[in-house]
Amino acid sequence: MDIKNNKNKIYLAIIIIAIIAAVILLVDYKFNTPTQPTMPEAASSESTVKKDNSKVLVSVSTETIRDGIANMGTLITQEYYFTQVEKYTKEKTIMQFITSSSEFIYSYDGAVTAGVNFEKINISKDEDAKIIKVDIPDSEIFSVNIDKDTFKIYSEKDSLWNPLKLEDYNTSLTKFEEAAKQKAIDNGILEKSDAQAKTLIENFISNFPETAKYQIEFE
Repeated sequence: MDIKNNKNKIYLAIIIIAIIAAVILLVDYKFNTPTQPTMPEAASSESTVKKDNSKVLVSVSTETIRDGIANMGTLITQEYYFTQVEKYTKEKTIMQFITSSSEFIYSYDGAVTAGVNFEKINISKDEDAKIIKVDIPDSEIFSVNIDKDTFKIYSEKDSLWNPLKLEDYNTSLTKFEEAAKQKAIDNGILEKSDAQAKTLIENFISNFPETAKYQIEFE
Protein backbone atom coordinates (compact mmCIF):
# COMPACT_ATOMS: atom_id res chain seq x y z
CA MET A 1 0.00 0.00 0.00
CA ASP A 2 2.84 2.35 0.74
CA ILE A 3 4.24 1.79 -2.72
CA LYS A 4 0.85 2.53 -4.30
CA ASN A 5 0.42 5.68 -2.23
CA ASN A 6 3.87 6.89 -3.19
CA LYS A 7 3.07 6.43 -6.89
CA ASN A 8 -0.15 8.39 -6.49
CA LYS A 9 1.75 11.20 -4.79
CA ILE A 10 4.29 11.25 -7.58
CA TYR A 11 1.57 11.39 -10.26
CA LEU A 12 -0.17 14.16 -8.41
CA ALA A 13 3.04 16.13 -8.10
CA ILE A 14 3.72 15.73 -11.81
CA ILE A 15 0.21 16.94 -12.68
CA ILE A 16 0.56 19.97 -10.39
CA ILE A 17 3.96 20.84 -11.88
CA ALA A 18 2.50 20.54 -15.43
CA ILE A 19 -0.42 22.81 -14.53
CA ILE A 20 1.94 25.38 -12.99
CA ALA A 21 4.21 25.30 -16.10
CA ALA A 22 1.20 25.74 -18.39
CA VAL A 23 0.01 28.74 -16.37
CA ILE A 24 3.51 30.28 -16.46
CA LEU A 25 3.76 29.80 -20.23
CA LEU A 26 0.30 31.31 -20.79
CA VAL A 27 1.09 34.39 -18.70
CA ASP A 28 4.45 34.87 -20.42
CA TYR A 29 2.86 34.61 -23.85
CA LYS A 30 0.21 37.20 -22.98
CA PHE A 31 2.61 39.83 -21.69
CA ASN A 32 5.49 39.30 -24.12
CA THR A 33 3.59 38.99 -27.40
CA PRO A 34 4.05 42.33 -29.36
CA THR A 35 0.85 44.18 -29.97
CA GLN A 36 -0.20 44.76 -33.57
CA PRO A 37 0.07 48.41 -34.67
CA THR A 38 -3.26 50.02 -35.05
CA MET A 39 -4.13 51.13 -38.56
CA PRO A 40 -4.85 54.83 -38.93
CA GLU A 41 -8.41 55.64 -39.56
CA ALA A 42 -9.24 56.18 -43.18
CA ALA A 43 -9.55 59.77 -44.09
CA SER A 44 -13.10 60.90 -44.23
CA SER A 45 -14.48 61.32 -47.70
CA GLU A 46 -15.60 64.75 -46.62
CA SER A 47 -12.08 65.85 -45.64
CA THR A 48 -10.37 68.21 -48.10
CA VAL A 49 -6.71 68.60 -49.02
CA LYS A 50 -5.31 71.88 -47.87
CA LYS A 51 -4.61 74.06 -50.87
CA ASP A 52 -1.70 76.45 -51.24
CA ASN A 53 -3.33 79.77 -52.01
CA SER A 54 -0.06 81.71 -52.09
CA LYS A 55 0.66 83.69 -55.28
CA VAL A 56 4.04 84.05 -56.96
CA LEU A 57 4.51 87.63 -58.12
CA VAL A 58 6.99 88.09 -60.94
CA SER A 59 8.04 91.68 -61.47
CA VAL A 60 9.19 92.94 -64.83
CA SER A 61 12.67 94.40 -64.52
CA THR A 62 12.96 97.29 -66.95
CA GLU A 63 16.63 97.61 -66.04
CA THR A 64 17.31 94.03 -67.13
CA ILE A 65 15.50 94.61 -70.42
CA ARG A 66 17.32 97.87 -71.04
CA ASP A 67 20.72 96.32 -70.33
CA GLY A 68 20.00 93.53 -72.78
CA ILE A 69 18.97 95.99 -75.49
CA ALA A 70 21.92 98.28 -74.79
CA ASN A 71 24.30 95.36 -75.29
CA MET A 72 23.22 95.27 -78.92
CA GLY A 73 25.09 98.55 -79.34
CA THR A 74 24.69 100.42 -82.59
CA LEU A 75 22.58 98.15 -84.74
CA ILE A 76 22.21 98.48 -88.51
CA THR A 77 18.58 97.73 -89.24
CA GLN A 78 18.30 98.73 -92.90
CA GLU A 79 20.48 98.86 -96.02
CA TYR A 80 19.85 100.57 -99.32
CA TYR A 81 21.78 99.23 -102.32
CA PHE A 82 22.23 101.34 -105.41
CA THR A 83 23.87 101.81 -108.76
CA GLN A 84 23.92 105.52 -109.29
CA VAL A 85 24.87 107.65 -112.25
CA GLU A 86 26.03 111.20 -111.65
CA LYS A 87 27.36 114.09 -113.68
CA TYR A 88 30.26 116.18 -112.49
CA THR A 89 30.85 119.59 -114.03
CA LYS A 90 33.80 121.91 -113.47
CA GLU A 91 33.54 125.47 -114.74
CA LYS A 92 36.13 128.22 -114.91
CA THR A 93 35.97 131.82 -116.16
CA ILE A 94 38.95 133.03 -118.15
CA MET A 95 39.69 136.72 -118.70
CA GLN A 96 36.30 137.58 -117.17
CA PHE A 97 34.30 136.77 -120.29
CA ILE A 98 35.38 133.31 -121.46
CA THR A 99 33.84 130.35 -119.69
CA SER A 100 35.57 127.00 -119.88
CA SER A 101 33.97 123.83 -118.56
CA SER A 102 34.94 120.20 -118.20
CA GLU A 103 32.62 117.39 -117.22
CA PHE A 104 32.23 113.66 -117.00
CA ILE A 105 29.34 111.29 -116.35
CA TYR A 106 30.12 108.34 -114.14
CA SER A 107 28.55 105.70 -111.90
CA TYR A 108 29.30 103.67 -108.78
CA ASP A 109 27.68 100.76 -106.97
CA GLY A 110 27.28 100.97 -103.24
CA ALA A 111 25.12 100.73 -100.15
CA VAL A 112 23.74 103.14 -97.59
CA THR A 113 23.23 101.77 -94.09
CA ALA A 114 20.92 103.12 -91.40
CA GLY A 115 20.14 102.04 -87.88
CA VAL A 116 19.52 102.91 -84.25
CA ASN A 117 21.90 103.37 -81.36
CA PHE A 118 20.33 100.90 -78.93
CA GLU A 119 22.46 102.25 -76.08
CA LYS A 120 20.25 105.37 -76.08
CA ILE A 121 17.01 103.43 -75.63
CA ASN A 122 15.17 103.90 -72.32
CA ILE A 123 12.63 101.49 -70.83
CA SER A 124 9.88 102.29 -68.31
CA LYS A 125 6.63 100.64 -67.27
CA ASP A 126 3.15 101.48 -66.07
CA GLU A 127 2.37 98.65 -63.67
CA ASP A 128 -1.29 99.55 -63.26
CA ALA A 129 -1.96 99.80 -66.99
CA LYS A 130 0.39 96.88 -67.79
CA ILE A 131 2.30 98.90 -70.36
CA ILE A 132 6.02 98.79 -71.13
CA LYS A 133 7.14 102.08 -72.66
CA VAL A 134 10.13 102.20 -74.97
CA ASP A 135 11.75 105.55 -75.68
CA ILE A 136 13.69 104.91 -78.87
CA PRO A 137 15.82 107.46 -80.79
CA ASP A 138 15.21 108.04 -84.47
CA SER A 139 17.20 106.08 -87.00
CA GLU A 140 20.17 107.75 -88.60
CA ILE A 141 22.46 107.13 -91.55
CA PHE A 142 25.52 105.25 -90.40
CA SER A 143 27.53 104.93 -93.56
CA VAL A 144 27.68 105.30 -97.31
CA ASN A 145 29.83 102.51 -98.72
CA ILE A 146 30.95 102.86 -102.32
CA ASP A 147 32.58 100.06 -104.22
CA LYS A 148 35.32 101.91 -106.04
CA ASP A 149 35.99 98.89 -108.22
CA THR A 150 32.64 99.50 -109.90
CA PHE A 151 33.57 103.01 -111.09
CA LYS A 152 32.57 103.64 -114.69
CA ILE A 153 32.88 106.72 -116.90
CA TYR A 154 30.24 107.06 -119.60
CA SER A 155 31.42 110.31 -121.18
CA GLU A 156 34.10 112.87 -120.54
CA LYS A 157 34.66 116.40 -121.77
CA ASP A 158 38.00 117.85 -120.83
CA SER A 159 38.65 121.53 -121.61
CA LEU A 160 42.12 122.66 -122.56
CA TRP A 161 41.77 125.74 -120.38
CA ASN A 162 40.13 123.90 -117.51
CA PRO A 163 41.44 120.31 -117.43
CA LEU A 164 40.15 117.71 -115.00
CA LYS A 165 42.53 116.71 -112.22
CA LEU A 166 42.69 113.98 -109.60
CA GLU A 167 41.20 116.22 -106.95
CA ASP A 168 38.21 116.73 -109.22
CA TYR A 169 37.50 113.00 -109.09
CA ASN A 170 37.84 113.06 -105.31
CA THR A 171 35.44 116.00 -105.09
CA SER A 172 33.00 114.20 -107.36
CA LEU A 173 33.14 111.14 -105.07
CA THR A 174 32.25 113.27 -102.04
CA LYS A 175 29.29 114.76 -103.88
CA PHE A 176 28.34 111.29 -105.06
CA GLU A 177 28.18 110.02 -101.45
CA GLU A 178 25.97 112.94 -100.46
CA ALA A 179 23.67 112.28 -103.42
CA ALA A 180 23.48 108.55 -102.59
CA LYS A 181 22.66 109.33 -98.96
CA GLN A 182 19.87 111.71 -99.96
CA LYS A 183 18.48 109.22 -102.45
CA ALA A 184 18.33 106.55 -99.75
CA ILE A 185 16.50 108.96 -97.44
CA ASP A 186 14.06 109.84 -100.21
CA ASN A 187 13.38 106.13 -100.65
CA GLY A 188 12.39 105.77 -96.99
CA ILE A 189 15.45 104.12 -95.51
CA LEU A 190 15.02 105.86 -92.14
CA GLU A 191 11.34 104.96 -91.81
CA LYS A 192 12.08 101.34 -92.70
CA SER A 193 14.93 101.31 -90.20
CA ASP A 194 12.63 102.63 -87.46
CA ALA A 195 10.07 99.91 -88.18
CA GLN A 196 12.70 97.17 -88.20
CA ALA A 197 14.22 98.40 -84.92
CA LYS A 198 10.82 98.33 -83.23
CA THR A 199 10.22 94.79 -84.44
CA LEU A 200 13.58 93.69 -83.02
CA ILE A 201 12.84 95.32 -79.67
CA GLU A 202 9.35 93.79 -79.46
CA ASN A 203 10.77 90.35 -80.16
CA PHE A 204 13.50 90.84 -77.57
CA ILE A 205 11.09 91.95 -74.83
CA SER A 206 8.70 89.11 -75.67
CA ASN A 207 11.47 86.63 -74.81
CA PHE A 208 10.91 87.50 -71.13
CA PRO A 209 7.98 85.32 -69.91
CA GLU A 210 6.94 87.88 -67.30
CA THR A 211 6.17 90.47 -70.02
CA ALA A 212 3.40 88.37 -71.59
CA LYS A 213 0.65 90.43 -69.92
CA TYR A 214 2.18 93.76 -70.88
CA GLN A 215 1.55 95.91 -73.93
CA ILE A 216 4.55 97.53 -75.59
CA GLU A 217 4.34 101.18 -76.59
CA PHE A 218 6.99 103.22 -78.38
CA GLU A 219 7.65 106.89 -77.69
